[in-house]
Amino acid sequence: MTRTNAALLYHPESFQIKRKELKGRHVASASFLEGFVRHSGTDRIVGAVSDMAFGEPFAQSVTEFRAGRTDGPVPEAETVSVSDHARLGDVGILFCGDPILSGHAQRRASAGHRRYSLCGITHTISSKSVQTGLASYLTAPLQPWDALICTSRAVRDVAEGLQRRHADRLGAVHGTRPRMNARLETIPLGMDATFYERLGADAEARASMRSRLGVAEDDIVVLFLGRLAFHAKAHPYPMYVAMQRAQERFRQEGRRLHFVMTGQFANVHVGPSFRDSAAEACPDVPVHFIDGTPGPESWASWAAADIFLSLSDNIQESFGITPIEAMAAGLPCVVSDWDGYKDTVPDGEVGFRIPTRMAPGGFGGGLARSYADDQTTYDRFIGTVCLMTEVEVEAAAQAIWRLATNPEMRRRMGAAGQARARTVYDWSVIVPRYQELWSELAEIRASAQECPQGPTQPAPVLEDPTMVFAGFASQPVTGSTRVTAVQESGVIDRLLANGMTNFTPGLVLEADACRALHDRIAAGASTVSALAEPVPADDRARLIRTVIWLAKFGVVSLSR
Repeated sequence: MTRTNAALLYHPESFQIKRKELKGRHVASASFLEGFVRHSGTDRIVGAVSDMAFGEPFAQSVTEFRAGRTDGPVPEAETVSVSDHARLGDVGILFCGDPILSGHAQRRASAGHRRYSLCGITHTISSKSVQTGLASYLTAPLQPWDALICTSRAVRDVAEGLQRRHADRLGAVHGTRPRMNARLETIPLGMDATFYERLGADAEARASMRSRLGVAEDDIVVLFLGRLAFHAKAHPYPMYVAMQRAQERFRQEGRRLHFVMTGQFANVHVGPSFRDSAAEACPDVPVHFIDGTPGPESWASWAAADIFLSLSDNIQESFGITPIEAMAAGLPCVVSDWDGYKDTVPDGEVGFRIPTRMAPGGFGGGLARSYADDQTTYDRFIGTVCLMTEVEVEAAAQAIWRLATNPEMRRRMGAAGQARARTVYDWSVIVPRYQELWSELAEIRASAQECPQGPTQPAPVLEDPTMVFAGFASQPVTGSTRVTAVQESGVIDRLLANGMTNFTPGLVLEADACRALHDRIAAGASTVSALAEPVPADDRARLIRTVIWLAKFGVVSLSR
């Protein structure tokens, strides 16, 4: 059977993973290229470039990856210019490694939209350029034979919501709501399951790293692997609190938990914050930091670990590749019930998903306007939303403890995760799904009617993130959410003074008001509505943000 090919939009910077400031999109792009070379079954791997000088690194990558080709002829690399519409038409598909397709559609117009299909894919969708770009699908000259691959159901819901609300705005101005022409398809990211199975089974690497870290034979190593950026990935403080609580239970066994954090710090100033906060929040748990640059050192982390932990709480995360890598390595997972993790980690089967809550819709409108007007940076924008998002640290502690004390559960969930990684997320499974989509687009292109470009005004607006990304969390915080004090109020001063836990001025109450709020909660379990009722209306949003902030860092707990 003929396998559908595509021209892959290529820029060396996007595919380089042996680098500082490594990000998920770099890993995903490089992994996709390797997976496509090995599993596409095509005789040519076509790179579409803006500079023909990029052809040499593209050919080098193809040559490197084709050694692992599983079927079909040994492919040759071919490089074409993105402006060579005739050659792109011969291939039939231009696959872009990002979701912004408007510019490509405009350039295609000169050759005729029916010449070839466009296919994009989501990575991070929280930036204003991507959010407005997704809304602009309604007004760009995209066609029914174009598509966007959404890597998770949560991401697809965000894209559809942005487009639906922008259609309402356009309809209010022009009298008719424009229709969405391009297709949205949910296909997860993939990875090389065999590679991670091999890493997880490396007994020599396991023994070496555990010995070097001072891990006793009966100790349990919990691993987080990812970018070490508290404002942009997974905030470490809730993980530290969960690890400390799990250790307090675990010490009854006469054993110890270790927390290994493998990754790259976002900048030189972040490292001390991670280390100081670890000492503050989990003093009884050794926390080890390992360089996350791909190579033997970071790879050994998979072998050394017993449990994988990732409490993602950031809207910048949209899929999350590391849990499926952990599953392939045979590790049971403890992850937040957040974005793509909802799809990848079946709760109770390959690990545990920990409930999350986000501030109710309407709490981020001012933040969105400030970011849209360049008064707030992107890092501050996503970091502030993170501070308004809670992961249940007590549930995480309980899950870690259950796995740490039950080797049979670890074995069973690890084996189930390996099977799932191999049969659902390996590139040998995912690449054919891409090709099936591209084949369907070609059939549509041969027969469907071309659609005119829609009205371009009004332009998309950046919307309230607590509304746009509400579906990332398990549930919103509501007036009926119950609040219970867990820690003494003395910890509040430390949290307010810590730049990792309090970095957005005015987000939460001042110290005296925080302590007074805590005292009201400690006097008896209450609800968010009851806590807010006696407060002036203008101050209620800040009080509710403070309740969520206290819960995020384990001072209080939230429940239905």
